[in-house]
Amino acid sequence: MISFIEKHKVLLAKLIILMGYGISVPGLWIMRDNPAVFQLSWVFTTLTLLLVLLFHKPFTLKFTLAIVAVGVIGWVAEAIGTNTGVVFGGYTYGPSLGPKVLGTPFAMLINWMISVYLITMLLRPKITNTWRLGFAGAFLMVIYDILLEPVAVRLNMWSWETTTPPLQNYIAWFVISLPLVMLLGRYVKNIRNPLVIVVFVAHLVFFSLLNLMIVFLEM
Repeated sequence: MISFIEKHKVLLAKLIILMGYGISVPGLWIMRDNPAVFQLSWVFTTLTLLLVLLFHKPFTLKFTLAIVAVGVIGWVAEAIGTNTGVVFGGYTYGPSLGPKVLGTPFAMLINWMISVYLITMLLRPKITNTWRLGFAGAFLMVIYDILLEPVAVRLNMWSWETTTPPLQNYIAWFVISLPLVMLLGRYVKNIRNPLVIVVFVAHLVFFSLLNLMIVFLEM
C-alpha cells in the first residue's frame, strides 16, 4: 500500500485537489446562505497549500522565509486595509473565513501565499527578468481578484461600503502583488512543481463557475 502511494503520489494529490474543488462548487452554492459552512473552504485552501508545498523541491530556508514573508505582508496589508480603509477602500470581513486577528481572518495569510505562489511558479519558467515577472504576476493577481470579488461578497466573506469594489482595491492589489511576486521569484528559479497547473486551473474553473451561477441563477 505504501509503495503504491509513493509510486502514484502525484496522481493521487491531483485527484484529491480536483475532487475537493469539484465538490466545493455545488456544495458552496447549495449552502450559500449558511456562512458557517463556508469556513470549510478556508480549511480546504490551507490543506491545498500544504499539499502543493509538499511537492515543492528543493524546500530551502530562503524559499521558506520568502513564502512566509509573502503571507505575512499580504495579511498585514489586509489588516491595515480593513481597519483604516486607506489601502483597498472601505470593507469589512464577514464570518465565513474563520478566526480573525484585528478583524482580519488568518485565512487571508493563506490566500496570499497560495495565490502568489501559483502565479509566480506558473510564470517563472517563461519570464526570467525579475521586473517583467513582477508586473506580469501582479497583473494576473488583479485578474484573480476580479474573479474572486463577486464570489467573496455573495458568500459573505467580506462586504464593501460601496456597491462594488472601488478602483483603489485593484490598484492596491497590483502594487502589493508586484514586490511579492518579485521576492518569491528569486527563489523558484528552475523549479517545477507537478501540482501548480492543476491547482491554478482548479482555482480558475472554481471561481468562473461560481461567478456564472451568481449571474445566471440569481437574476
